[in-house]
Amino acid sequence: MQPFWSRVIRHAAWTGISLAIIGHLLGRAFLFAHKLYAGNAYNPENERVLWQTPVVMAGFGIALTVGLDLLFGFLRRPIQVEAPAQPPA
Repeated sequence: MQPFWSRVIRHAAWTGISLAIIGHLLGRAFLFAHKLYAGNAYNPENERVLWQTPVVMAGFGIALTVGLDLLFGFLRRPIQVEAPAQPPA
């Protein structure tokens, strides 16, 4: 069976990068909505959402992706298929 670690790393990288971008956008949207509904109030404690949300989303996404890739990699085994005999010409 061919090693599948490069595929697992590639999937984890794509998942981590895409979820980090989505998490950053969601964090910005949260801060915008908070400012909008709080009468333009600023709370410096809320700034942590800009790094915390992408890290958590990317971490969970990578963990789930690697877990599922490993599970399916161990469950998926090659099988031998015999080719049918050629009919006489």
